[in-house]
Amino acid sequence: MTILLQEREARRRRRFRLPSRDVTAAFLGLGEGLVAGFLSLVLILDHTMPVALSMAAAAAIVYGLLAVRAARKFLAYADLRQPYAFHALFSWIAASAIAGLVGGAVADWDFSPGLLFWAWFALAAALILTLRIVLYRRLAHMMSLGQLQVERFGIIGDATSVEHLRADPRVWQQGGQVVTSFVLPEGLGGALPPAKTIADFARDCVDKNCQHVLLIGDLDDLDGIGNLLAPCRPFALNFLLYPKASLASHKISLIDIVPLGSGNSLRLLSAPMNETGRFLKRAFDIVASGAGLILLSPILLVVAAAVRLTSPGPALFLQERRGFNGRNFRIYKFRSMRVMESGHAMRQAQKDDPRVTKVGAFIRRTSIDELPQLINVLKGNMSLVGPRPHAISHDDELSGKFELYAQRQRIKPGITGWAQVNGFRGDTSTQDKIEARTLHDLYYAENWSLLLDIWIVFLTVFSSRTRQNAH
Repeated sequence: MTILLQEREARRRRRFRLPSRDVTAAFLGLGEGLVAGFLSLVLILDHTMPVALSMAAAAAIVYGLLAVRAARKFLAYADLRQPYAFHALFSWIAASAIAGLVGGAVADWDFSPGLLFWAWFALAAALILTLRIVLYRRLAHMMSLGQLQVERFGIIGDATSVEHLRADPRVWQQGGQVVTSFVLPEGLGGALPPAKTIADFARDCVDKNCQHVLLIGDLDDLDGIGNLLAPCRPFALNFLLYPKASLASHKISLIDIVPLGSGNSLRLLSAPMNETGRFLKRAFDIVASGAGLILLSPILLVVAAAVRLTSPGPALFLQERRGFNGRNFRIYKFRSMRVMESGHAMRQAQKDDPRVTKVGAFIRRTSIDELPQLINVLKGNMSLVGPRPHAISHDDELSGKFELYAQRQRIKPGITGWAQVNGFRGDTSTQDKIEARTLHDLYYAENWSLLLDIWIVFLTVFSSRTRQNAH
């Protein structure tokens, strides 16, 4: 028996069927909410039981609702790179705050916590974090093995496409299972079998509890698709068009449908954030950069003096960079080199670069040289978190080496980013390093959330990986 067959057999023996992603997320959120409610009750047992129960119920509901939202996102992608543990901590603090408000509303609750309370609160937070990490890691592992079956599919298409999709491990790694298929010798664009034969296949999908039927074809097969759907309309099934390899080879993805006029339009490329997301990110940038400039002003003054006194030249230098939507802007940095390059023609810093001053080596290694960019963030041409902006000459060079690189401009550049906290900083001398950094930046743009920004800022300060490859 081959390794592939052994893996399939193992999945069959240990497969768990889940009702749906939404129902599963609700159960996960309910379970986590009950745990949060119980821990809240333990914290406030010294109060009268009605008040304690009201506060615990409030904590359970708030935490549970936030946990359901996190679980829905996790079950859709099963991506452990998202800050789900940080989300659990945030949810616990929010639930506890709401519980305190409820306690003050239903009774004259005099809240004067002592050291013991905060110790128990921290212990409860640790338990909440541990539960989230263990639970999500276990679920992600089971999904990677294809042991969690969330959705059942039927597929229709030509023999090659059907076999290719059946063998694609990403289907079962995402919780899908192909349970039946219907081969069209000429594909969706060719001659179709009788309507009764198609209806029998749709009935077979219903009998096997399929939720979706995938039609494998191209956009020019619309006439055939319409004829194929006609005998299937009596059945409560979702019919989805799955683009063939010819469409994928053009690097086009169909995101969703946008109603427009008397018809519908296919969305092929989507802006990374909606209006609400842009507003929240900008608000976070203004508050964080303003507070940072005030709190860090003593450090900024000391560093400026050190740079000015230890080497000839100004403390700050401005360099042109390419930013959001391809617009150029001037970036602020502490001068760390003996040269002042415009950005249009320059050489990237290397390890033990002789152009770097002694003070410059320290502030580059610790990222202190980037702190003046808080001014850029406050002005609005940068964000606290986002893809790092490169010099114009480097940007042009890297765009030619990797086609997706230019997509980084679809979101504001940042002082720190997802690539940097994962160790992809500095050196872009090889194709692998260019692609790894770019793909991390694009992942951030496609999965942005305010919590992810906060998590990246936290990792920037406390994670040693952020300072890897700093020259």
